[in-house]
Amino acid sequence: MSPETLWNRYAATWSRDSDTRIGELAACLADNVMYCDPNGPIEGRLAISAYMGDFQQNVPGGTFRIRTLLHHHDRTLAHWSLHGPDNSTLQTGTSFGLLSNDGRLQSITGFFYRPDEDQPT
Repeated sequence: MSPETLWNRYAATWSRDSDTRIGELAACLADNVMYCDPNGPIEGRLAISAYMGDFQQNVPGGTFRIRTLLHHHDRTLAHWSLHGPDNSTLQTGTSFGLLSNDGRLQSITGFFYRPDEDQPT
């Protein structure tokens, strides 16, 4: 799948229920995926799925949208926004991803902008 499709599909996974999420993560994330954001590192799809479940409890109805995506070779840079159920922007950030040989995300590193600051344009 294209990097755009991959990141949009991965972003939507953050809002999926646990049963659907596992299959989507298998399609988007490499078997030995590594994830890291300001909350700490996470290893493996099951741990990432649990982290997503915690996110859903902390931000009910929250959805991620990919605002822009840059990519070349096996590297990607996604600028995203987190929206509340009323469509308000709760936060923005940037995630860097390395792609595996089969095109899935091998490593993701997320950076969050402060809620009172938007990402650079």
